[in-house]
Amino acid sequence: MAEHRVKGLAFASVYVDDFQRAYDFYSGVLGLEKEYDMGSAACFFKLPDNTGLYLQGKNKAASHGEDTMRTAFVLSVESPAATHERLKAAGVKFIHSEPRHMGGEQYWFQFCDPAGNILEALGSK
Repeated sequence: MAEHRVKGLAFASVYVDDFQRAYDFYSGVLGLEKEYDMGSAACFFKLPDNTGLYLQGKNKAASHGEDTMRTAFVLSVESPAATHERLKAAGVKFIHSEPRHMGGEQYWFQFCDPAGNILEALGSK
């Protein structure tokens, strides 16, 4: 039975409408490093934990609110407070106006990429 278990997360996929705008956000604002292109409207970003993020453009936008079902992924950050301030200075839209305490030393918040996808950040304050 062990061969049927999930071993971990291979990578996250993000589908956006405007590839260039999203690429500028993920590479410039979030500081992700592109590993390789995958055609004219897709690429793969390398993440430090041996995973990655696939970004694909030319998709139709979907509408959603804070209380709707969706999938999101959580980015591990050194300082949620510093990350929140950097994103705020870049004009990023937030779900949470400041990092929320999750217990212990962990803080978390949600924000949006330019296509409206909801992302999350988690780390120690």
